[in-house]
Amino acid sequence: MAFRPLYLKSPTTIFAALLAQLSPLTADVEIFKKHITPFLEANCTDCHDAETQKGKVELHSIGDDFSNGDNVVMWERVLEQLEIGAMPPEKKRQPTAAERQKIVNWIKDGLKSAGKGFEIESRMLLPEFGNRVNHELLFDGSISTPPFTPSRLWKMSPHIYGGKNYQPHVTGGIEAQPVSYKSKSGGLRDFADQEIMDEAGFLALQLALSDIIANQMHDRELAPMSYGPNKGKPIHIPGKESFKAISEAQGKPPREALERVIREEFSRACGRPITEDEFPKYFTFMERNLAQGGNEAGLKTTLLGIYLSSEAVYRIELGRGPADEHGRHFLSPQEIAFALSYALTDAPPTKNPIIKKAYDSKKLSNKAEVEKVVRAMIAAGAPPIRKHFPASAFHRMIQEGEHGFGYYPRIVRFFEEFFLYPRAERTFKDSPGPGMGGRALIGAPQGHIAAIINEDKQVFEELLSSPRFNNSRTQLLKMVDQRHAKKLKTQPKEKADAWRADMIKKSNKLTDDTFRAGMLHDLSWLITHSTNDQNDPVHRGIWIRTHLLAGNVPALPIGVDAKIPEDHDKPLRQRFEVTKAKECWKCHKHFEPLGMPFESFTDRGWVRTGMYYHKKQRRFETMLTPDKIKSGLEKGELIEHPFDTSGKITGTGEAGIDGPVKDANELVTKLAKSTRVRQSIIRHCFRYWMGRNEMLSDSKTLIDAEKSYLDSGGKFSELLVSLLTSDSFLYRK
Repeated sequence: MAFRPLYLKSPTTIFAALLAQLSPLTADVEIFKKHITPFLEANCTDCHDAETQKGKVELHSIGDDFSNGDNVVMWERVLEQLEIGAMPPEKKRQPTAAERQKIVNWIKDGLKSAGKGFEIESRMLLPEFGNRVNHELLFDGSISTPPFTPSRLWKMSPHIYGGKNYQPHVTGGIEAQPVSYKSKSGGLRDFADQEIMDEAGFLALQLALSDIIANQMHDRELAPMSYGPNKGKPIHIPGKESFKAISEAQGKPPREALERVIREEFSRACGRPITEDEFPKYFTFMERNLAQGGNEAGLKTTLLGIYLSSEAVYRIELGRGPADEHGRHFLSPQEIAFALSYALTDAPPTKNPIIKKAYDSKKLSNKAEVEKVVRAMIAAGAPPIRKHFPASAFHRMIQEGEHGFGYYPRIVRFFEEFFLYPRAERTFKDSPGPGMGGRALIGAPQGHIAAIINEDKQVFEELLSSPRFNNSRTQLLKMVDQRHAKKLKTQPKEKADAWRADMIKKSNKLTDDTFRAGMLHDLSWLITHSTNDQNDPVHRGIWIRTHLLAGNVPALPIGVDAKIPEDHDKPLRQRFEVTKAKECWKCHKHFEPLGMPFESFTDRGWVRTGMYYHKKQRRFETMLTPDKIKSGLEKGELIEHPFDTSGKITGTGEAGIDGPVKDANELVTKLAKSTRVRQSIIRHCFRYWMGRNEMLSDSKTLIDAEKSYLDSGGKFSELLVSLLTSDSFLYRK
């Protein structure tokens, strides 16, 4: 697979170009008189004139002078309110999406002229700003700008870097994967991190790689084992044979040894074979290093040169293919090969036979050829990745089915990052209690999600409302009987029956719980979005607002104490009455009614049908059987409190969706049917597979993706095909 080399001379220049291209707007002061002033008079000045000044905001006299610092500060506040849709208030006349966007564009132009351009554009790279792009304009078909993605760098993810396998022999305490990935939000960035590695990051990477290389130069013996059958025996770790052939050579190592290391490690670092034009440069580099520093030091310097090269640390997407009439450049075949391989896997294209064959056959030069490769990868499916799934009794059954494309690591990781369910095992609880099964807690939703994707029918609806997420004894026994019937066809009856009996015995630890539908009712999601000992309607509601309803939630104002009063004698909803104050409710109304219906579950995710206060223990009991409830009430040990699981959906604009809901079951059932929810999930898919937030010019890509999903009966595979063959994915500018 003869990939062409890529060279990066000025990464800062490329990053600056990315920011410059995200918003090609030009300032027009005349717009202020023709559009801005009438807009303010129609929508704003009733509440923000010289007399009223609600929120201490006065817009009657604000001007178009962006050299005035006070004007700049005020326009920044106006911009935020317009972008998040907080203003004008809900009961006031609402401007159209086009009207709102026009003033947003004008304000951004003015702020850029005031030196705020970098701040404005760079923030749009952050996940938490993704929903700031107007949802209606993205899907109403009014945007005709051809889609593209700015030329950019991809910083390799920890997953990809770990896959390079720089250190095959690792036994604890040694970093095999020296790249740290940080995100302040729960957004979907993955390996699309577009930050240039700073000096500190580069130094940390260099030190980690130096240790990794040094630990492979020779055979090593670690401290003796302190437990197990090999207790007292030293741990022997062999060095890498290709490294030892050089580091332990007497005198000048043989040429074959030098060539082998260069070719193997270059391919490992850059994901492609070294070209015959490149090889002499690296060979000369190595010979000079060996002559100056000796065999071991010279080898180390050479390897660092390879591992720290621009192509090893970054993946560069400039669009080196032909240009079209819009000034967009198609990705080169090499760029497409890497893009497709890393879209679904953590391995370079040399490791993927489908992509390798297409590249070698020169079949990656247009959309039709790209589509054939994507469909072939989906049809082939992912190899079994059992290591990602815990081998617990319940979840073993889930993974014993066939592995389809739903098990591709990048697909698995998307849903992990979207729903955030892996955080459940790290959510602190004083006592584990039933259902707190560590990794088993993650295995269940992982298996269910993969199964839904492989079935590939109404995927989003299934994810949000399928009864298969009901981790109850009743549900488990149904699955046991189904699996038992299959085992009888392939195994002796005695063995199959023994397995069934064992599973029934283990299932007795579960409760008979039949009140679950979809991922938001799964233990993992509920535990993730809870605190140590109580539910968290704020973060549950914010997640629904931002992830399912494409909404924005204003940041907590500086100086505001957002703590809910601690009172163990009152249920959660009663303590939340403080948020009904006007200054709180203007924000809380967007998410709290979405989070409160989950009071039908405990903080550990188990269903409850009422709230019972234990007078002696002075706490609300969460794990009571019907018999204990009856006995406690009769003895006067328990006090039954009103049980309110009602909530409200707002912001979809859809009849039959917006409005009150009686509980979490009705909430997720309605959300699963919502057009806005479907579009919001598609937007998150776009961010993940494009590695950036949407721009208005991506409208056609998003509309086409939604159409592909709907026309196919809700196939996630068709959505992926649409995204990975879109102009946004294939064109750079």
